[in-house]
Amino acid sequence: MLAIGDTVTVEVTSPQVFGVFCRYASNDMLVVIPETSWIASFNSCLQFADTGDQLTVKIKNIDKPAGKIAASIKDLHPDPWTNGKIIVGAIYDARFVRFVAISDRCNDNPAYLIELFPGSYAMLPARDRELSYGQVVAVKILAADLRKSSVVVDWA
Repeated sequence: MLAIGDTVTVEVTSPQVFGVFCRYASNDMLVVIPETSWIASFNSCLQFADTGDQLTVKIKNIDKPAGKIAASIKDLHPDPWTNGKIIVGAIYDARFVRFVAISDRCNDNPAYLIELFPGSYAMLPARDRELSYGQVVAVKILAADLRKSSVVVDWA
C-alpha cells in the first residue's frame, strides 16, 4: 500500500505534454511537468520521458476517492536554486539522459537532455556531437533566471 512520502521506482506508461503517467505495481500516478525538474528545461514531457522508462519518484498526494496519485521527481533532491549550486560561468559534469530531435529550449534544434544535478535537467545543444546514454560531459552555465527557474547551458 502506497503512502504519502514513499519513494518508489515507476515505469512510464504514457508521456504527455503536461506530465508523465506512470505505474507502480497496480497503482497509476501522474508526475506533472513542474514536478519533473528543479530547472524548467522543456515545454513538454514528451522531451523528458518515453514509454517504458524507469523513474524514481516520491509520492506527494493520494486521493483515494478519485483514485488519483500525484508524484514528484524533484522532491527527492535539494533545490539547487536555494543551495547555491547554480552559478553562471561555472563548469559542471552532467549526465546525458536522452536525445531530443526538436528541442523548444534550443530554438527547435536537436539537443541532449542532461541531468545537471540530481533532479535538475537542462537542454544541451547537440551541435552534431554524439553521446551515449549515461555519458558524463562537461557543460557550462551561460545564463540563469531564478524567476523562470531556467538555465542556458553549452559545451564547456
